[in-house]
Amino acid sequence: MIIDDTWTTGSRAQSLAHALKTAGASSVAVVVLGRHIRPEHAASRPLLNAIEDPIFDLSVCSIER
Repeated sequence: MIIDDTWTTGSRAQSLAHALKTAGASSVAVVVLGRHIRPEHAASRPLLNAIEDPIFDLSVCSIER
């Protein structure tokens, strides 16, 4: 398992996953703790649109609503 602190392009995680596979790992999983998104990058627009409306409302109790 690879734990990465930030996902920007994914190139480091992909390179490390390739190195682990080459060294004999049968499978590799990547867990990312954060992600940087460039708003001007066209491919990022769907993600930014999806998170414009928050899924969670911190002012509402999830148990009692």
